[in-house]
Amino acid sequence: MMTSKALRASACLTAVMLAPAAHADVTAQQVWDAWQDSMTEYAASAQITTGAVDASGDTVTVTDFALNNDIDGDTVSMTIPQIVFTGAGDGTVDITLSDTVPVEFTTGADVNVKMSIKQTGTVIKASGTPEALSYDVAADQYVISVDKLTGTDGTIDGDMRVALNAVKGTSTMVTGDLRESSYDLTAGTVDLLVDITAPDATSVMISGKIDGVASAGTSSAPMDLDFTDPAAMFGGAYVAKGSYTSGPSAYIIAVDGTTTVNGTATNGPGTMSYSVGPEGLSYDITATDVNADLTSSEMPFPFKLSAASYGFAMTAPLAPTDAPVPFKLALDLSGVTVNEEIWAMVDPSSALPHDPATIKLDVTGAAQLDVPLMDAEQAQALAMEPGFPGKIESLSLNNLTVDAVGLNVNGTGEFTFDNADTTTFPGMPRPDGTVTIDVAGANALIDNLITMGLIPAEQAMMPRMMLGMFAKPVGEDAVQSVIEVKDGQVMANGQRIR
Repeated sequence: MMTSKALRASACLTAVMLAPAAHADVTAQQVWDAWQDSMTEYAASAQITTGAVDASGDTVTVTDFALNNDIDGDTVSMTIPQIVFTGAGDGTVDITLSDTVPVEFTTGADVNVKMSIKQTGTVIKASGTPEALSYDVAADQYVISVDKLTGTDGTIDGDMRVALNAVKGTSTMVTGDLRESSYDLTAGTVDLLVDITAPDATSVMISGKIDGVASAGTSSAPMDLDFTDPAAMFGGAYVAKGSYTSGPSAYIIAVDGTTTVNGTATNGPGTMSYSVGPEGLSYDITATDVNADLTSSEMPFPFKLSAASYGFAMTAPLAPTDAPVPFKLALDLSGVTVNEEIWAMVDPSSALPHDPATIKLDVTGAAQLDVPLMDAEQAQALAMEPGFPGKIESLSLNNLTVDAVGLNVNGTGEFTFDNADTTTFPGMPRPDGTVTIDVAGANALIDNLITMGLIPAEQAMMPRMMLGMFAKPVGEDAVQSVIEVKDGQVMANGQRIR
């Protein structure tokens, strides 16, 4: 696979070349000049060459546009045989690219990927001014295909492609002290196909379709920002936010080799959003109605999994901050079920409730970061040193929910930290705060585990004693534990335990 550096470079360069970047008059030459300026700004480390550039009237024809970039031995190259900028006579410019654009990646001496970007029925129109260009794009189809993939074990043969159908979009690029851009893109459907044979003769087929894809976003960056340097990208000067939504999707999977796997997967509408800026990176993804149905030569029965919803969210600083900034970690797995054949492996007597399971976690807080996490050398040094590379100011447990096999756990809490005191609790700042945990069904679960033979009856006494020590009854098979930390003391339901 490509290394992260090559992927970052190729993503930036492909976006600049193929993603289109107030109406006023603009000429073909001005749009071509703006493209060249964009290449210089976004791909500063790349070598860009052209063949003949012919300007005739309000038409500029560029042949053999080539872009090559090398980052620590990982390379990416792209060639557009012809680009034609044609003045439309109304102050706008029509842009026509070759139907096929070849792209090639290499990683060291072992991995080589040759790809093609093909377009059908594409119309690109530029308008505005050289300092504030707007692009309108429509295409019947864009297809990104892998023509040849050579890895460490040999060549992988077959068909790999992604097709975006009924594409429409707009984008703008405004230059001044900052380079500001925005985009809004939709595709009626997205088709995915992987039909390959690996060097060991294993065949893999994945076919999928996604309905109603839409993506939008904005960004702002200094004119001299190096987009291939992650430390610079996430150092705070680059500010961006965006969103992605999709309708239902469906996939078919077939693997035939030493092990065979066949199945289907579907999900309902999903969303993704992100933001990058001085306070760090924020990422949020959700999916609904997730279903998987698989059979394998290694399993005597099908494996079926479904979830009403899935979600993951994260917010974290990536560069040094002068003051505490927000962080967040959230997980949502709701309504998760598996088929009874799977349950029979762990609970053949059906002692446990087989109701849909839910796990939720929502943690937020504020922290100050002292080092740039995206700097490779700093990150390597941090991996060798324990502890958080900064100061944690506060931590809130907004929600902890576990609802599975008859057990229900709910928790909330809030803590602040004294970073000047790392001796009361050795190696960490002194916390002050309270967390409340409610547990229902614990004794019934222990009884069921005894019935299943997973816990000997004599060993069940220990967890029951722990519940009695740190929790108080609040109902039938329901207990509550309030853990308070204050001035270095730790109390459980008012009883000091430290």
